[in-house]
Amino acid sequence: MSVSSTSRYHVAVVGGGPAGLASAIALSHQGFTAIVIERTDYRSLRVGEHIAPGTKPLLASLGLSSALEADRHAACPGIRSVWGRSEPDDKDYLFHPHGEGLNLSRPDFDLSLAALAGSLGAEVVTAARMLGISRSSSTWHMSFERGGTASEIRADVVIDATGRAASIAKRLGARPVVYDDLVGIVGRTTAASPRTSLLFIEALEVGWWYSAGLADGSIVATFMTDPDLLDTSQAGRFSAWRGQLQSSSLTSGRMVDLDGALDLDIRTARTQRLDVIEGDGWLAVGDAAMSFDPLSSEGISKGLEWGKKAAGVAAAFCRGDRSAVKEYRESLEAAFSEYLVKRYRYYAAEKRWPDAPFWRRRQVAPAPISKVAG
Repeated sequence: MSVSSTSRYHVAVVGGGPAGLASAIALSHQGFTAIVIERTDYRSLRVGEHIAPGTKPLLASLGLSSALEADRHAACPGIRSVWGRSEPDDKDYLFHPHGEGLNLSRPDFDLSLAALAGSLGAEVVTAARMLGISRSSSTWHMSFERGGTASEIRADVVIDATGRAASIAKRLGARPVVYDDLVGIVGRTTAASPRTSLLFIEALEVGWWYSAGLADGSIVATFMTDPDLLDTSQAGRFSAWRGQLQSSSLTSGRMVDLDGALDLDIRTARTQRLDVIEGDGWLAVGDAAMSFDPLSSEGISKGLEWGKKAAGVAAAFCRGDRSAVKEYRESLEAAFSEYLVKRYRYYAAEKRWPDAPFWRRRQVAPAPISKVAG
């Protein structure tokens, strides 16, 4: 998509995931001009598939109900877990007022969000690389490169939606406070028969499995661990992933052709927050502001919810009103504190390996592993 000839926007959103796009959509609904600068073309691997039924009203408020009815996403009837004991436990959505959950095709979901933002008047620039950002006379001056061509824009407000990288906030002096080193080894392979779109969670001695059945019949299976406990290098990650799959009792049974999981990827999944989430004319949202353990299954819903809230703060900024940012900051701090308690309780429920480093690290009161990390 081309950049507006005016090159001037009320809000520039850097990062086109659910949080950034939700911000742009909400801003467009309120009559503000927005540009979204996204580094990918949405076709690369994007981790995070499951949304719980309670997310559906939020998606409807963004105008995405029709996108969820498409056959690209699989209805998920519930969650099956092996956690704290060796027998599986089922939590189904049978009586949930909003019906079943969904296992998303993330590229299609994010493209739907981008298309909606574009249809409402926001500009979405993909495969773009940020070059510079500066501020003068209450205006942000930004440059980015796409397809070998550099472009410059101006904006009143900048929203950092770049995920855990928090690349804009860090350029502006913020630093992430890190609570663990969790990473995920992500693989995709063929589902065994009969297929199920249940979300599976399974604890093992050195970490835990998260797997979801998708509408195309494949399984996305991610093993969560600490990088010092398994070889996550390019050469060693397949052996580590396959070895943990063979050690599982639940996850391995839903797959065939274990050698078919090619191009395994490593993604950080660490819990972190920014020490500063807003400043003069800018704010962070989604995983850039605070990142949750995937065990919470709140990544996408959190991004959408806080994206809408960030849009309200950005709109207030544009009107010269800074009162909304205090409530935004305090709400983020409260949400993160509540999450840390919930995270501790989840991990404390698994007592089968009390001396294993992975579990021992998480069964103590939550605290940063470093005061401020880069």
